[in-house]
Amino acid sequence: NSSDTDLSDDSMDGKTDSVLITPVKSSKVKPEDTVPEMGDLSISDNINTSTPSKPSYGHPRSLSAAPKFSLSGSQQTDGYAEARSQVNYYLKDNIDGVQAIAKHSDQTTQQFVIKQAESIAEFIDELVQCVKPGLGNAELENELKATIAAQLKRRSPAGRYTEKTDTDMFNSAVRFLKWLCPGSDSTFSKTNEKHIYPCFVELINFVAELVVRPLLDQQPTSFDEKPKRLVRSYRKTDVKPDNAEGRRRIDMALKCDALHYNNMSDDDEYDEDSIQFSEERLKAKDGRNDERPNYSRIFAVVEVKPDTSAANIEKGFAQLVEYSKGVYWNQHNRRFIWGLVSGGSNVKACILGPNFLLASQFMDVTTAAGRLELIGFLVNWSFCELPKLGYDPTIRFNRVHKCFTIDMADSNESKLTQTTYYLRK
Repeated sequence: NSSDTDLSDDSMDGKTDSVLITPVKSSKVKPEDTVPEMGDLSISDNINTSTPSKPSYGHPRSLSAAPKFSLSGSQQTDGYAEARSQVNYYLKDNIDGVQAIAKHSDQTTQQFVIKQAESIAEFIDELVQCVKPGLGNAELENELKATIAAQLKRRSPAGRYTEKTDTDMFNSAVRFLKWLCPGSDSTFSKTNEKHIYPCFVELINFVAELVVRPLLDQQPTSFDEKPKRLVRSYRKTDVKPDNAEGRRRIDMALKCDALHYNNMSDDDEYDEDSIQFSEERLKAKDGRNDERPNYSRIFAVVEVKPDTSAANIEKGFAQLVEYSKGVYWNQHNRRFIWGLVSGGSNVKACILGPNFLLASQFMDVTTAAGRLELIGFLVNWSFCELPKLGYDPTIRFNRVHKCFTIDMADSNESKLTQTTYYLRK
């Protein structure tokens, strides 16, 4: 990739376990590339920390009173017991505005993203309305196919980043409608976790497919209005991820597929393949076809529970913390990790940081309002800046020389400069 810094052959000679190579001064410094303090994530600006509407599972404590461990600690410890303790100390539950952290910071771009989310929610609402009591399977199939065909005609045609045909879209809809329309399928139980897995997977991937197929009258007019990535779910669920050091299976995991455009500059900040560094990904013939979660590439973790009882949701939080340790252990450039907890048909958005755990209020996918909120959140992930996904853009993987680059901010009397360090494992 032409955005990778070109190092001389001499500078990369030597043993592969060398730690530090001479830093290189860079004259080009973007203010957003400096390493922020945790307070600079502007989390407090987007969250209403007033008394939650439902009881919190956590206990208000200062960090100085917190136990001597970190949410991002080693995945090799006795995970679940420790995770439960961490949830008790760090959790802030039912917080308004957690999803807003994923919004694009540019208001004009965000308004465009909102329209995209609303159009996708409208599409799915039309599919939900097709499910009527007493409607036979043949009639329902015809109605769903007609609705999908009509909607797709209003959208951009399938292209480079689309993976589903009209038939694939129909098959996806049939699966997730079982979850969105309770009672529509007598064989489906929303209190059975294994029944929910494929429904949740198909809904997330259905939304991702439509992100790159906007309405014909809502086409992007600038680079900022183009999605930078697609957030998809791995198809394998209830599985032990690759690179895991324990026996814990993960319910679901999400990945980011970076999108590339011809008008991107060589040093564009959206070189996400190098930001989401993964030697496993580099070896894959096609990174978009991998179906099994790998901790070196997982973007967000998902835990599914049969209902919204306090015991089950608290257990879900603890399991998310367990999963997050595997992500932190394998991805050195994560500032925080996104997570989802589903209790039946209700979903919470979560942020798992080194010393904080935030959870939103429930989004009920059986209601139009709840679906719009969840879909808007998923769509925001495709457009927002990388730091809002939890990645640190100052740490990248150099694919040419198979080493990491770390940008460090320096200050002198006249201006802010940047030093880039190169190191190998």
